[in-house]
Amino acid sequence: MTLKERFMNQLMGKEVDRTPVGCTTTYGVVDLMKKCGYERPLADTDSVAMTELAYAGHQYGGFEWVKAMGWDILPLSEAFGCELGTPKIDLQYSVKGHPYAEGVDNLTFPSNFLEKGRFPVFKENLTLLKKKVGEALAMFGESEGAFTCAANLVGTEQFMKWCMKKPDTVFKVLEVTKQAAIAAANFAFDHGADYYVYAEPSSGPALLSPRLWEKFVLPIEKEIVSKVKGPVVLHICANTDPIIELMCETGVVGISIEEKADLKKAVEIAHKKGVKVFGNVATATTLFSGTPEEAYQEAIASLENGTDFLCPGCGIAPRSPLENLLQLKKARDDFFK
Repeated sequence: MTLKERFMNQLMGKEVDRTPVGCTTTYGVVDLMKKCGYERPLADTDSVAMTELAYAGHQYGGFEWVKAMGWDILPLSEAFGCELGTPKIDLQYSVKGHPYAEGVDNLTFPSNFLEKGRFPVFKENLTLLKKKVGEALAMFGESEGAFTCAANLVGTEQFMKWCMKKPDTVFKVLEVTKQAAIAAANFAFDHGADYYVYAEPSSGPALLSPRLWEKFVLPIEKEIVSKVKGPVVLHICANTDPIIELMCETGVVGISIEEKADLKKAVEIAHKKGVKVFGNVATATTLFSGTPEEAYQEAIASLENGTDFLCPGCGIAPRSPLENLLQLKKARDDFFK
C-alpha cells in the first residue's frame, strides 16, 4: 500500500493498516526551509520554492501527504483586492486592508478571478508538485472558505455585526465569495489535487454562535461542497465542540479540529455521519514550545482518542522545532507496532 493509497482509503472509509500522519493545514516551518534550502517569503510567491518547501514536509518532517498553494489562507481575499501585510521567513501574510469596508454595492465575482493574486503561481506550484510526487503521495490545496473571505473583505468585526443586523447584506457577500471558493477548489482539482481544505477561522464559536453558524455558514458550505469536483475537508480553529455536528452536515468528507475541541467526542459524532477527523496535536503550545516527549505523548493521546489522520490541530507555527514535528510519525509508528 502506497502512502497515497493509505491516505485516500482512509479518507474514503476503506480499510487501512495504520493511521496516516501529516498536516492538513499550513506548515511553513523555518526548520524545513533550512533543510530544503528554500525560504519564505520567496516560497510565498515563487512556484519552485513553494514546491520544494511543500515536499520538505514529507522529506524531512515525516508527513505522508503534501500541501500545494502556499503558506497562508488568503488566496481568495488577495484576489478580491485585500491589502496584505509583508511576509517574512517566520511571518505569514495577513489582511491589512478591507476593500469593501465602506460598502458592498460594487462587489462582484470577476470572470478572470483565477488570473488574479497568486493563482498563476499556484497553478505552476500544483503542476510542479504533482510531477514531483506522482501517485506516491496525496496532494491537497487550501484556501480560506467563503465566510472567512467575506469577513476579510469588509472587516471581521463589522461582518459579525452584520450577521446580527444586516443578514441580507451578509447573504449578498456570501453569494459572491461562494463562487470564489468553488472556483478555487475546482482549480486545484483540475491541476492534480486529491482533496481540498477550506479554513474557516472567522466562523468559529469564539466569533459566531451555533445558531448563526447554522443560518449563514451551513447552507453556503453545503452548496459549495455540492459543486466541488472532489473531496473537501473543513478546518475551523478553537473550541468547535458546539458546532461539530453542523460541520459534519456540510457534506465534507473530513473535519480538522484543534486541541481545544474534544477529539474523542468529535470522532464519535463524525463517524456516525461517515465523516473523518483530522487532528489534533496542539500547535501554539506543544509543537511550538513543548518538549519532544510532550509532542510524542500528545500524539499518542490523539491516536487513542480515535483520530483518523494524526495531524497538528492548526497551522504549524514557523519557529516550531523540527524534532517536535517528527514525534508525530514516531508516535504513530510506535502505536501500530
